[in-house]
Amino acid sequence: MARSGEVVKRFFRRKAEAWLILLAAKILIDRNVQRAAVVSRRDNNDMWSMAEKLEAIAQRISKNYP
Repeated sequence: MARSGEVVKRFFRRKAEAWLILLAAKILIDRNVQRAAVVSRRDNNDMWSMAEKLEAIAQRISKNYP
């Protein structure tokens, strides 16, 4: 059985990892702007899709994969 210190450490690690993944998703979503001169429509769509997937992953990590 894990000691309470290890449990707390894992809890905060999960939350930190989830937060970093959400930050990456936010960067991708914020980069997704309509008619951006330097980003193609296909790349915009791909970034949006990646951001959605990252948000789902972050949620699973944060909740300890229920």
